[in-house]
Amino acid sequence: MPRSGKRVCRIPGCPAIQGDSLCGDHRREHDRHQHATTPTKTTRDWQERQRRARAVRDHVAQHGNWCPGVGRPPHAAADLTANHVVPIARGGDPRGPLTVVCRPCNSRQADRF
Repeated sequence: MPRSGKRVCRIPGCPAIQGDSLCGDHRREHDRHQHATTPTKTTRDWQERQRRARAVRDHVAQHGNWCPGVGRPPHAAADLTANHVVPIARGGDPRGPLTVVCRPCNSRQADRF
């Protein structure tokens, strides 16, 4: 006979049994926390994704697959991403100006600048 896949909520002390790792109450709480602490989850709509793609396309058309570098010299890079000049986490405007860097430089930069 197949297993039902039901389990107890992963939050210690919660007796709720469901098919997910979190019960409904804790899932809502987790999602609320994620949206409050990760600004891109609420600001990254279709228009923003298109704006970022356009910024990368324009950068590649003008400079080729070249990253200006963050904390290292400019270098060739195939995986370019757009990021905010002033990070949203540090008070930047979600629709503010974008810069284009490679994914490793973007990760290295985080919200330190």
